[in-house]
Amino acid sequence: MSQDQDIKSKFLGTWKLVDVDREIADSGEKLDQGVVHTGFICYTDEPRMMVVIRRSIPGQPGQEITCYAGPWTLDGDRVIHHVEIAAREPWAGTDQERGFAFEGNRLTLSPPVSPDFVHGAVTRRHLTWEKL
Repeated sequence: MSQDQDIKSKFLGTWKLVDVDREIADSGEKLDQGVVHTGFICYTDEPRMMVVIRRSIPGQPGQEITCYAGPWTLDGDRVIHHVEIAAREPWAGTDQERGFAFEGNRLTLSPPVSPDFVHGAVTRRHLTWEKL
């Protein structure tokens, strides 16, 4: 099995979101204190992926849902989600790149430092998933 195939096989399956680390890039100030993030991401061998993330604040009405699906590819140390359908229409037809790291049964995905759609500030984000 090639190294690319070995890495691809690690992605396959369903993962549960267990941690979201979001901070302002310039200052390191932590964001989302008290926010509850729940979600799942699934990677198949076809290769297709889909993700659903809910962001809510206990005791406050409303929630933010992020979901999208499409094919996925690997490019070195990045996984690229080729978005075909998304709850946020502007994401459809885009490529969402994520750095990745595996540690045991956990996968951390890290989008590029960029303006955050929730806070508006330029943020650094790390989403940690646990394989089911």
